[in-house]
Amino acid sequence: MSSSDKYAELAARHGYRDSVRYRRILEYLITPEESRLVALLPMKYDRLAEEMGTDVDSVNKQLEGLYERGVIFARSPDNLEEASFALAVVQFHDITMCWFDVDIKKDRKLFELWDDFCVNEWDPDQVASWDAGEGPQGRIVPAYKAILDSPEILPCEDMREIIRSARSIAVTHCTCRRRKEAVGNKCDASHSMVDIQFNLSAEYLISRNAGTRISADEALALVDECEDLGLLHTCENSTRMRPRWGMCNCCIDCCMIYEPLNRFKVPVMKCVAPSRYEAGVDQGLCDGCQNCVDWCQFEAIELVRPEGSKKYLAQVNPEKCMGCGVCVLKCEPQALSLRLVRPADHIPQVQ
Repeated sequence: MSSSDKYAELAARHGYRDSVRYRRILEYLITPEESRLVALLPMKYDRLAEEMGTDVDSVNKQLEGLYERGVIFARSPDNLEEASFALAVVQFHDITMCWFDVDIKKDRKLFELWDDFCVNEWDPDQVASWDAGEGPQGRIVPAYKAILDSPEILPCEDMREIIRSARSIAVTHCTCRRRKEAVGNKCDASHSMVDIQFNLSAEYLISRNAGTRISADEALALVDECEDLGLLHTCENSTRMRPRWGMCNCCIDCCMIYEPLNRFKVPVMKCVAPSRYEAGVDQGLCDGCQNCVDWCQFEAIELVRPEGSKKYLAQVNPEKCMGCGVCVLKCEPQALSLRLVRPADHIPQVQ
């Protein structure tokens, strides 16, 4: 590839200069002329116009279109001369597919291109990085109704406190779920609008028609719906009250983290830390219904027949339990509960 190939230059910033698959995504989203413009950013309007051989108004119009498509990022759409190309693959992946003007049927090609790249190149690279990493980047936040009686619950693991601490909140598409649905792998979750973002991230998504502003009460209602669906609350592994990832609500069959880890048989805890809690079962209350087995996404529960018992009862494998609390919410006889098993410093502090 020549030094003037701006597609290759942009792909190289994400570590995929020679990837044919990544190039196809860039070519789908931006024209050759736009690739030249993006490669120049950030730069003042007059300099951009000079470099591109056009006028300031034309440059600004192009930047507005690139901002809407999620190709460039800025703190505000009113000052796009400070915009820049996506910092990493994950940022580019999420923003280009959560835009409300992108339709999974009309724009199916975009989703197919992303899925092809992710499955064949990005997923293997990500999993290898996580497997060799120093510690998990993500963390499970337990279902709040499963820990209401816990006297030592921390604000950063209480969904109610996390949401109420935000100045602004937006909901957007889970791009993992949307991508998989577009390529024909629809999961059991009823819809993809479950990704909750806070503050600057929320305002960014709202500004480019990729997020809907919601109140704290609406966010809590969405959390209840996600917990009813058995989705996993996942955020960055820190005490930060407004996680930089926002709050993902995941299922392991389509999530960009959980699905590749399972496919490549790498332990989930290489990338995602369990909560401070662990499920336990009172076998005296268990009726062997198997709901917990069916709902557990980590295969941490099995039915066993205790000595002297005539029926099979639930048993939790602590090595696999992530402390998400889904099983607790689905246990009708209330035989399951979350127990605090890890200290406060299990969650890394943020200064």
